[in-house]
Amino acid sequence: MLNSRQRWQSAARGGVSLLALIGAGFAVPAFAQQSADAGAQDAAPASEDQSDAIVVTGRRAALESADNRKKNSETIIDSVVADDAGKLPDNSITEVLQRVSGVTIVRFGALGDPDHYSVEGSGIQVRGLTGVASRLNGREIFSANNGRAIQFGDVTPEMMAAVDVYKGSTADLIEGGTGGQIDLRTKVPFDFHGGFHVAATGDLSLGDLAQKGDLSGSVLVTDRWSTPIGDIGILADVAYSRLSSTSHFFRAEPYLRTRISGNDYYIPGGYTYGEEQFQRTRTGIYGAVQWAPSPDLTFTGTFFQSRYKNRSGDWGSFVSSQSLAVDPANSKFDANNVLISSPSFYNRDTSTFLPGGAITSGGNKGAYASRTTTRDYSLSFDFSPADSPLSVKGAVQRVESSQTYDRLDVFRDTSFPAGFGMDLSGDLPVVTVPAGTQDFLLNPANYFWTATMPHNERNKGKLDSANLDLEYKFEDSFFRSVKIGGRYADRTERDLANGYDWQPLGRGWNGDPQLTYADAKPGDTELHVFKDFFHGQAVLPANLMFATDALVRQMDRVALHSPAPTGYGGSTYRQPGFILPIDANNNKTRTLAGYALVRFGTGSGISGNVGARVVNLRNESDGFIQQNASTFIRNGQTLSLGAQAIPRGGKTDFTYVLPSVNLDYAPTQDVKLRFGYNITLDLPSFSALRSNGSIGVATTANPVPGAPGIFTNFTADTGNPFLKPTLSNNLDVSLEWYPRAGTTFHLAPFYKRITNLPTRSLTTRDVTVVYTDGTTETAAAAATDTFNATKATVKGFEVGGRIFFDRLPGFLGGFGFEGNYTFIDSKNPGDRYLDVNGLAHNDVPLVGLSKHNFNATLLYERKAISARIAYSWRSKYLTTVNGNGTSPSYAYYSAPGVVTNLVDGSGTNTQISLPVYGANYGQLEAGVRFKVTENFSFSVQGANLTNSMQRTLQGGYPGGNLYGRSWFQSDRRISTGINLAF
Repeated sequence: MLNSRQRWQSAARGGVSLLALIGAGFAVPAFAQQSADAGAQDAAPASEDQSDAIVVTGRRAALESADNRKKNSETIIDSVVADDAGKLPDNSITEVLQRVSGVTIVRFGALGDPDHYSVEGSGIQVRGLTGVASRLNGREIFSANNGRAIQFGDVTPEMMAAVDVYKGSTADLIEGGTGGQIDLRTKVPFDFHGGFHVAATGDLSLGDLAQKGDLSGSVLVTDRWSTPIGDIGILADVAYSRLSSTSHFFRAEPYLRTRISGNDYYIPGGYTYGEEQFQRTRTGIYGAVQWAPSPDLTFTGTFFQSRYKNRSGDWGSFVSSQSLAVDPANSKFDANNVLISSPSFYNRDTSTFLPGGAITSGGNKGAYASRTTTRDYSLSFDFSPADSPLSVKGAVQRVESSQTYDRLDVFRDTSFPAGFGMDLSGDLPVVTVPAGTQDFLLNPANYFWTATMPHNERNKGKLDSANLDLEYKFEDSFFRSVKIGGRYADRTERDLANGYDWQPLGRGWNGDPQLTYADAKPGDTELHVFKDFFHGQAVLPANLMFATDALVRQMDRVALHSPAPTGYGGSTYRQPGFILPIDANNNKTRTLAGYALVRFGTGSGISGNVGARVVNLRNESDGFIQQNASTFIRNGQTLSLGAQAIPRGGKTDFTYVLPSVNLDYAPTQDVKLRFGYNITLDLPSFSALRSNGSIGVATTANPVPGAPGIFTNFTADTGNPFLKPTLSNNLDVSLEWYPRAGTTFHLAPFYKRITNLPTRSLTTRDVTVVYTDGTTETAAAAATDTFNATKATVKGFEVGGRIFFDRLPGFLGGFGFEGNYTFIDSKNPGDRYLDVNGLAHNDVPLVGLSKHNFNATLLYERKAISARIAYSWRSKYLTTVNGNGTSPSYAYYSAPGVVTNLVDGSGTNTQISLPVYGANYGQLEAGVRFKVTENFSFSVQGANLTNSMQRTLQGGYPGGNLYGRSWFQSDRRISTGINLAF
């Protein structure tokens, strides 16, 4: 019969054992580490000079085994594996991976959504690229969220045995991942020695802003038996985790070119500040059954489910106006006439340039809830006869994923009768209001109900796949083996999203009665106090009134609009959860792939593999282009567009040959030099491929009360079902040194040439609009579209290592250090933005790419104490060139009442689309674990210890300068946990 280590290798080719690695932060059963440690010690090479040998046990042996995993791999990888402690306070796999060399994470809701903060991180880049494929035990897995990969934050890390980060490729790996692949490895029963095992973890954490205690825990039970029909093993694992957090934010609107006293200045169009209270609950269920009817044959069946629930809400107050001005005489500007501070912003009458009344301050109370469930059912077999050179492996798989999302925002208006001041010169903006403003803002009669806006999503995805692999091994030959295989996969996804349907509520101008908070029912409004804002570092202009969370969370738009106001038109607005067939986008990808791989090696230290994968891909998409109803004035004429739904679809078919070459040269046992060349492929996301979209009209406010808006331009927002896959030609070199146990060093240059990179930006294209009188017009529209860029390049290097200072005396001998640094540069002619003057540029780096990244971890391992202090940092990176709020068209008045387009001198608005960057960011974590007995340990951990602030910067201004866009700050968190194993 196969021993436990051989079982693991059979069940997870190319994976990692439970033996390893670097401060992973997984809270998993201690016995898994105990059994792994024994294997690590057996495998550890003996020192030639036994008198000088350093004996490593426990955690140190696991690190050595992880080094051997990297050293013996067929391509360039890094791994993070489970250990007995949870050394650092990582709440998600996303956070776990941030300390891997070459890996960075995003701290926003998404790369394209830098206006919202994500406490756990929302996205992963490998070597600066967002094309990262997700795998579960070497097989494809995803979330039904318009994308191709799983949302790593949705996955319970306690259920993982290991996570592999593939930076190179071999022909037998599933195609995908221009940046790399991340493979989540689960435990299986034959990983463990015989007998019954049960283990449990528990954790209690608290954030200093949220002030809510959160519990997390996991339980694993496994057993295996020798029976007359062969070895049988069963494993069950359940995990639960809750995280509550509070984050504060401040945001400056784009600085608009403004004519004041005969000179041009750049004045912010307002600001937003607010708070988000976030709470997610994540549960995981995993089960595995293994049966080995003979020493040559093993069957493995697994069930994996991850469920992520989010129940959150936010409060925001904002001033957003294109009519703001300041007095240059009492204001400060930089050398490019961009505003630094002013004690008094005022609204001006654009027809006279004189002050034009009070400044409106809007506000919204939002409540949202989401739920994502992903299930994987897999059955695999491994037939490897000991007396035959031929082995056969195969698997069938079903993945099901669903996502629901419901949000409702309720808006209100108040005013600052005497204006406000704003100072942007410090670390945080400061907004000031005149004395007495707070008393004004405490009066419910000074608040007006204004609008409601729901957004809903209902997504479902499914994947069926099967693969078969055959390998023939040679003896006493330069060629070690030949491997061939094939894979079929059929993935479908139906995404339903009903947009953001803003509709007026109590506005007055549209026939509604004008309603104030004084007219509200008791319990429907309240004063919201922004407690400990930015940990007391920021000065708030005022606490404000909002609709209550209880009212908004009912998600009952009908009740808010009932009885239907006179002239409103009845039920033309959408209700939360009301999704029409025209909201659907249906996607399908069918994949056929086959490969051949040859492994070779000599006794002189040269080895490697060469192969090719042939892939045929078929993408299909269908949906509707929705024309939004609108009434507007153009050239003095009142026109109306009718609501239209135009079917649209597309189908594409591609075949690619993806070669891979991996060469290893080991001049000594301690040194390895690698060379790799391969072509990797990424399919565009379903969001980019979607057939549906919208056509509408942009207008500016009409100075005549109640009159339709004045036409600016037509708009379009669509996907592109005819996008090509992205290809990356990759060259990799890696020099690795393993001088002794626990000490490593690596230097890894890389170069990538990328073609057909999907780029989403603002451009101009022709659209056909249909008027209510039946006439049509083909006109130019400001369009947000996705297209394939011609070429981009990425180059850089990684350097890193680990050392323990064993020769220091006494307790000092437990200290060690681990660190890595990654440099990345890119040339990207694809992403296009429009600066504040409306001029086009394409001089930005690739989205998500930081030029500099580093991690530093102080380690301590001695006797019963295991501790980590870790700092992760990345330099600024581009998040989007067409973000919400930074892509408006605005009116530049060259003289009172005279609008001038800054590009062509016409009398129309200037369209801009500014690049937004995530600023430099670093975060410090620490953890210490005490091992009381072989079966019990406890830990104390802290996250965000330095109270880090994430900022964003907006570009597109004179002199190439970047100016503050957003500031975010979240909880510092402390947790304590226990680990039991029997």
